[in-house]
Amino acid sequence: MWNAPVGRLVRVEGTDFKGSFAARRPTEYRHSLQDHPLLEIAAIADLADRLAKHSVVSERAVKPLLVPEGGPPRGAEPRPGDLIRDLENSDSWLTLLSIEQDPAYARLVDACLEEVRPEIERFPGDMRRRSGFIFVSSPNSVTPAHFDIEHSLIMQIMGSKKLTFGEFSSPKAREHEVTRYWDGSHGRIESLPSESISYDLTPAVGAYIPPITPHWVHNGDAPSVSVTLTFFTRDTDDDTLIQSFNSRLRKFRISPKPPGRSTAMDRAKVAAMRIYALRRHLRRGDVEVSSRSH
Repeated sequence: MWNAPVGRLVRVEGTDFKGSFAARRPTEYRHSLQDHPLLEIAAIADLADRLAKHSVVSERAVKPLLVPEGGPPRGAEPRPGDLIRDLENSDSWLTLLSIEQDPAYARLVDACLEEVRPEIERFPGDMRRRSGFIFVSSPNSVTPAHFDIEHSLIMQIMGSKKLTFGEFSSPKAREHEVTRYWDGSHGRIESLPSESISYDLTPAVGAYIPPITPHWVHNGDAPSVSVTLTFFTRDTDDDTLIQSFNSRLRKFRISPKPPGRSTAMDRAKVAAMRIYALRRHLRRGDVEVSSRSH
């Protein structure tokens, strides 16, 4: 039984969401976004046309489960909204990236994640780097096996899909794929892991996808729309900084220690990357001030 308050957008109360999140274990929950006006096909198509081209990814709908060479190109479609308006026939799979660029969608992303925040935050500010993505796809489309580095909340809006999770065969296999991610694979993996659990997502049903958890998707025989909200916590945020530092070292043919092998080394890498990010931010600020003065 789902004992969530009436009117909530993301209904995790009354479920095992909190325990599953703490254990980094997939779980189902309910939501009420399926009738939201911003997530209707016409609104999504209009959003796709006004977003910057690099914020829209488009592929053919039907493809193999394993596509290890990396993600599809961004901005390849001059009018992606037209593909969305004709999903039934366009044989398309599209992702709208970082929908919070649009003020109305930013408010929706924040409203949803604010409802979830009390269930996941261990201390104030633990939820960070919030973002939202919309996935639209033609009938029978496939999302190849991959993993993401963020915490993800996927919510089915229209149509149906089967979301399947797998497990890496060993810590070494996991480390191999994580290294490939930071070297440019975009999380698409080389071999299909053994299946651990699957969920049938229909409108009003959502699922938590833990970081670095292999998963893949088969859509049903109707057009599909889903929205995924993502965020980092301090531990996953630090992990990305360590992995980014290690990726830079590998370019100099240095083999760095993976995260977790040395606490002192991990802290040093995090500190170095934060200083690097701050300097980049300051440099960009100087450029912006300069450009406004002309």
